[in-house]
Amino acid sequence: MLGGHRKLVLISVVLLTLAVLPAGVWPQAHSAENKKKPTSKSAAEFDSLARRAAAAWKANQVEEAVKLYRQGVDIRPTWSEGWDHLGNSLYQLERYSEARDAYREITILTPKNAASWAYLGLCEYELQDYRRAFDDMSKGEKLGIGDNRDLTGQVKYHLAVLWNTVGQFDMGLREMLWFTRQNLGSPEILEAIGLSVLRAPVLPDKVPAEKKEMLILAGGASFAANVQKMDEARKLYQQLAEKYPSEPNVHFAYGQFLSHVDIDGSLREYEKEIELSPSHVLAKLEAALLYLKEGELEKALKQAQESAKLQPQNAAAHNLSGRALTEMDRASEAIPELELATRLLPDNASFHLNLARAYQKSGEATLASKEIATFNELEKRKAEGQPASPPPN
Repeated sequence: MLGGHRKLVLISVVLLTLAVLPAGVWPQAHSAENKKKPTSKSAAEFDSLARRAAAAWKANQVEEAVKLYRQGVDIRPTWSEGWDHLGNSLYQLERYSEARDAYREITILTPKNAASWAYLGLCEYELQDYRRAFDDMSKGEKLGIGDNRDLTGQVKYHLAVLWNTVGQFDMGLREMLWFTRQNLGSPEILEAIGLSVLRAPVLPDKVPAEKKEMLILAGGASFAANVQKMDEARKLYQQLAEKYPSEPNVHFAYGQFLSHVDIDGSLREYEKEIELSPSHVLAKLEAALLYLKEGELEKALKQAQESAKLQPQNAAAHNLSGRALTEMDRASEAIPELELATRLLPDNASFHLNLARAYQKSGEATLASKEIATFNELEKRKAEGQPASPPPN
């Protein structure tokens, strides 16, 4: 009985000791303390496995390569080349969970290996771990994938899709521009571009079959515009608007295209979109901007104010309202709108310049000078490539 009590006390002491250890002293999978010095037997065994694995890899015997590379990394856990080929083989076999684990090991062993981060993210995408997929593919892209065209395309495509799902359609389209520069316009690519153009927060494999033709047509129109085939782009956008006149964002997308070549036509398309969807803030803001450029100040003010009412925290809506009011010589009404815009988006240099103009019109020279100074400082930082303000903690 006494012996049992002592064992319990000993176990309690050990558990208490482990509980208070700092995180950094816990054993790591491949820490130096855990590495066994290879014996001559294990070294010979490893060399043999490495040769056989390489031969299987070169012969495209993928299952055999997986088996041999797995044995090799078991013997030598820091064998980065082995982990790389193991991950690649598992990825080819669509064994994404195992491939993910292999690529995770590579990112630990070679943290600046861009391709490994990219493949890790692609595995996570297939496993529907979209948050990690986005982070890891973005890291790979930032590190620089290099001249691996196929991998670059895979990363660009999947990042664009994920941007779309969180409503960042312009960022999604920015990723897809790579394909237009490479002149790669397969139906799959055009469909993904179409998702960005028509602002559809949907994964490609969730797109209803009856919507695919519309998305491919929208993607084709955008593709043509981005390779400067403007006549073809206009023809395709017109087909899109005629064939799908009641679909969300069709007229908005056509209006955006026309804003560069036909302002009156663009405004007609924006008004059609607003008629279909009265709460379409982006269409209202784009229309307000064009009305302002055309000198139709009452229409510009109407769309901007309606946008601000729908989205009170939308800085662009308040800025456009203030600009219209300033042009209408209603500076006292413009100033509160423009001040709010600068508070909501303080790093936008043009907002400060617009506010300075309103102050000047109202005779507030000191305040105008202050805003001009802010404008100049923001423009200077932009030119120097500096962030406008420190990143949040």
